Amino acid sequence: MHKLTEENIRNAAEAARRGPPIREDQRFVALREAQAGTPVMVHSPEGGDAFWLVPFLSGEQVCGYARVELDGRTGQISILGAGPEDRGSWIAYSFFVQPPDSFLEEIRKKHTGRSISSPVFSYDRSPTRWAWRLEVGETPEIVEVFITPAGWYEHRLGPEPGLREK
Repeated sequence: MHKLTEENIRNAAEAARRGPPIREDQRFVALREAQAGTPVMVHSPEGGDAFWLVPFLSGEQVCGYARVELDGRTGQISILGAGPEDRGSWIAYSFFVQPPDSFLEEIRKKHTGRSISSPVFSYDRSPTRWAWRLEVGETPEIVEVFITPAGWYEHRLGPEPGLREK
């Protein structure tokens, strides 16, 4: 159980946003003008709590984010795209609430008749590769699927899947 509140997490992200290099660098102007959104818990591939992502919103689009560690330190703050004019790289805020229905439907069609776990916000091998994660199938034929803002991909899991209840 974590003692940090949503307000603590958001405050950590805001503090990082007010410091260097964000404060001085023109590439971060959109991030400076954005609003901190609701923190999203990111789970490790094994299922435990890993860190929070705090999306920074410009309207309904996310222009950047902060990664806040479980101890409340900000481990990363980043913009999406090459700069404030690269709005094509921004993500719809809805991605942080649930995976896109169109991608889930594609996965269901490809894996018709196989069991599919509920999506969990996680990452693939590195905390910088956050995505919605789910498992398809049963042991030993389990496929791990990652849904990103741009699409989805999969790879085979070993005999010990992380999301299934034991």
